Amino acid sequence: MPDPALNSYKDLNVLSADPVCAGVFLRDMEAPVSSTEGHFIRSHFPAPQVEAADWSLPVTGDVDNSLDLSYYDLLNMPSHEVVSIMECAGNSRSTMQPPAEGVQWDNGGLGVSRWKGVPVKTVLERASLKGVATDVLFEGLDSGTEPHSGGELVYAMSVPLAKLLDPDTILAYEMNGETIPKDHGFPVRLLVPGWYGMASVKWLAKITVMDHPNCGFHEMDYRIYPATDGKSDAKAKRVTKLKVKSLISSPVKGDVLCPGSHTIKGVAWSGDGHITKVEVSTDDNRTWREAKLEAPVGNYSWQHWEIDWDAAATGHSLLRSRATDSQGNVQPMLAPWNFRGYQVNSIHSVPVTVRKP
Repeated sequence: MPDPALNSYKDLNVLSADPVCAGVFLRDMEAPVSSTEGHFIRSHFPAPQVEAADWSLPVTGDVDNSLDLSYYDLLNMPSHEVVSIMECAGNSRSTMQPPAEGVQWDNGGLGVSRWKGVPVKTVLERASLKGVATDVLFEGLDSGTEPHSGGELVYAMSVPLAKLLDPDTILAYEMNGETIPKDHGFPVRLLVPGWYGMASVKWLAKITVMDHPNCGFHEMDYRIYPATDGKSDAKAKRVTKLKVKSLISSPVKGDVLCPGSHTIKGVAWSGDGHITKVEVSTDDNRTWREAKLEAPVGNYSWQHWEIDWDAAATGHSLLRSRATDSQGNVQPMLAPWNFRGYQVNSIHSVPVTVRKP
């Protein structure tokens, strides 16, 4: 029997019911901004029940002026709005070979929303940082166990101070003009635009300023662990900025099309500048054509693209898209394998069939 509780996620592809992990459908990426109900959800532990009136956010550590901010304190502080893409670090993991462990996201761990809140910079300035401060630890109210965690833990992640001084990094309390829903971090979550979503800690419980990175369980888990060369230890690298990437939103895998003219559509993004070019191949990598690309919207949103395709020949076709960003990064045919299947930005390949009715 289907779980009645999952009815509230009818616009999403639910991969895990408890904790909730649910992805978007490719065609829904064609909207300028994801609907709140259609934004992907990634939770490590069950969502906590929080009452705004009982909630407060302590700011302590290497500061001269410790704070304890209520929900209403934050609402009354100067606010800032950011339109930002959020992508799960494990998005597209299911395409990696050999398979990597973790939630088997296809390509749906992705969404764009309008986030409103208080710049972290504003809060840190009120707390008055000590000169030794280099990183800030954000801890959530959610807790539970992870494989190999050795016991219960809370979700926590530290972020370098340099990223937090960007006014677009905010303590968000609104999503698409409304109070943030429970699954997305009510009452307040961190938003770190341009980084993978694991840094944007939900259900914030406390902030601690430190003179070093935290290097806790989740921070060590969200690292790229490549295969060793057999001669020396593999060097792990922390997951941070979004990789250049594009996806085809329509047609989708398995579509059967009539011969004739069709429009291929998709989205592209990067955490390292804007997208400057998207190329599309309709003949299995033999030739590439440049698509019509939407201009950037702010610094962190996706860009839509489209291209006409004359599907003259019947049979099976393989469509591919390849993005280039303003820093010259090009989407690779295959992303390097890593143990946890993070940052997969391989060229998206979509098989379709062209057949006369």
